[in-house]
Amino acid sequence: MKKEDITGVMVQYYVLCKRELWFYIKQINMNYNNDDISIGKFLHETSYKREKKEIRLDNMVFDFIKRGEELVIFEIKKSSKLTIGAKYQLYFYLYNLKLIQTNIKGILVYPKERKKEEIFLTNEIIDEMEEIIKGILEVSNLNRPPIAKNQPYCKRCSFYELCMV
Repeated sequence: MKKEDITGVMVQYYVLCKRELWFYIKQINMNYNNDDISIGKFLHETSYKREKKEIRLDNMVFDFIKRGEELVIFEIKKSSKLTIGAKYQLYFYLYNLKLIQTNIKGILVYPKERKKEEIFLTNEIIDEMEEIIKGILEVSNLNRPPIAKNQPYCKRCSFYELCMV
């Protein structure tokens, strides 16, 4: 895998669960009947109907964007409960766009909760993103998945039985 192949979803998985990232990279998918994913897709399809959605640029897919004095990248999420992965997905987009656009920010939106959270790229986050990208490349080269770590959110994961049983 090359650096250019890394996606926002991979960054999200890396931050939350390197084992799930390894499964994703190896195209092992258990998300077929996951209610959380179905609800997320429904919210994505039914929220912000006036916006043009799924804007693709290289290895990135933005839920939608707005242009004005600054470029704003929006990411629609089901819930604000577990946001760390979503934040880093958005940081990844901002990190990749920083070379072509300097006046840029991201916004996580939670339509069900009527809540928004602004995300900005800092020098610390840029350094962290470079380490995350290196880490994703390392995980992609593993012959076996990383050891399972039982986290509070594992019980809702579609890989739970594969990892913990």
